[in-house]
Amino acid sequence: MQANEIPALPLRDIKLPAEPGFWPLAPGWWLLLVLSLLLLTWLAVKWYRYVQKKRRWQQIEHQLAEIELQFKQSNNKQNLLAEISVFLRRFVKFQLQQKKATTLAGQQWTDHLNQLQQEQPFLPFEQALTTGVYQHNFDYDATELLKTTRQFIKQHVMKPAKPQTQEVANV
Repeated sequence: MQANEIPALPLRDIKLPAEPGFWPLAPGWWLLLVLSLLLLTWLAVKWYRYVQKKRRWQQIEHQLAEIELQFKQSNNKQNLLAEISVFLRRFVKFQLQQKKATTLAGQQWTDHLNQLQQEQPFLPFEQALTTGVYQHNFDYDATELLKTTRQFIKQHVMKPAKPQTQEVANV
């Protein structure tokens, strides 16, 4: 043996620690999991509300279609005007949940309907909805009234406005 040679020592092999497992998850993964669950819950709630709105719109559309069909069969403008007036009152009472507004009459009723939207859709039909309901042969554009009513209701069902905190005036 030479003097410079180092004798081989009986060393054991290096044991590496076990690789980290999949479980338990690191805190970042838990955060990501919680955020994704919150996102999925939010999306599910949005989807459910959209389906409810769509179903409600289909039911209302069906009622409007029945009113329109009755008008086309009878061609009675007076009856259509009465049906639309009652339909709008039911809509405001149950869909918009403004129970006190349905007690309004005449000009106050049409003003209330017009203030629910900026473009005031029932302005051309004020006379028809206030006094025309009680007159025998009142002339108005029936198809335009049906179209306006349908658009008014669809906007409030599918894209409801923010709830107003002020009560209906003059009740």
